[in-house]
Amino acid sequence: MELRQLTYFKAIAEHGSINGAARALHMSQPPLSYAISQLEDELGVTLFARSSKGIELTDAGRVFYQRTVDILGRSASAAREVSMIINKKTFRLGVTPTVVPVISPYLCQLEKENGNLMLELHGGDTYHLKEQLDDGSLDGAVIRTPVNLQGCRYHKIKEEPMAAVFGHRRKNNSVTLEELSKEPLIIYRRYEALIHDTFEKRHLEINMILECDDARTALQFVEDGLGTAIVPMTIAQKHAGLSIATIDAEELTTSILLAYHNTNAVLSSLLELLKK
Repeated sequence: MELRQLTYFKAIAEHGSINGAARALHMSQPPLSYAISQLEDELGVTLFARSSKGIELTDAGRVFYQRTVDILGRSASAAREVSMIINKKTFRLGVTPTVVPVISPYLCQLEKENGNLMLELHGGDTYHLKEQLDDGSLDGAVIRTPVNLQGCRYHKIKEEPMAAVFGHRRKNNSVTLEELSKEPLIIYRRYEALIHDTFEKRHLEINMILECDDARTALQFVEDGLGTAIVPMTIAQKHAGLSIATIDAEELTTSILLAYHNTNAVLSSLLELLKK
């Protein structure tokens, strides 16, 4: 398996056709088709299925696409790191989209104090970033609980409450679980178990009408009038125009952590900034 084949595969998957990929890669179609055929033979699976819409990834193809993006990303990162090794230090940090407002000021200060620093940020969900941290692709990862941190060291950056976000104006800035049990709720999947457990401890039913994989998606549906979302407070505060209320339940909290395995000079500097 060669990086060239992975580049071809990624281009076809993203353009949805061999012709489109060939144009983007500035090459003819036959060698591209042949390279993919060789790749499928080597893997022993079919990566693409042809349909009336063109070609689509198979189940195996979708899994392989995710790995391909990671491999090509690491390859490019390694090339950049080697090319800049004389003048710059590369710091590879994973961040989930929802923690960017919290970690951004610290990273700006880190860059100011380390003029020869190249910050390389990798986005993804907490579980994907934890996987990359474990396999050595990242120097550190800023993630949210709940998460299994077995084998990791970590520093707690911030603990914050969950908030209820309404699409309509409210007089009160707080809300009880009893009141929320009467609302049509939009739940960010990562916190489903925590939210359900909290309601069950109070012997309350939960009226969940939508579950999704991104807090920003949940807030979009709130804006569209579907229901009320429960998300971390810092995420809620980034959406002007929505009514935000603290929830009268101490259990509904989440922590933002900097997780890592080994320290280096840059990571040590970041930890010092976080501890101030």
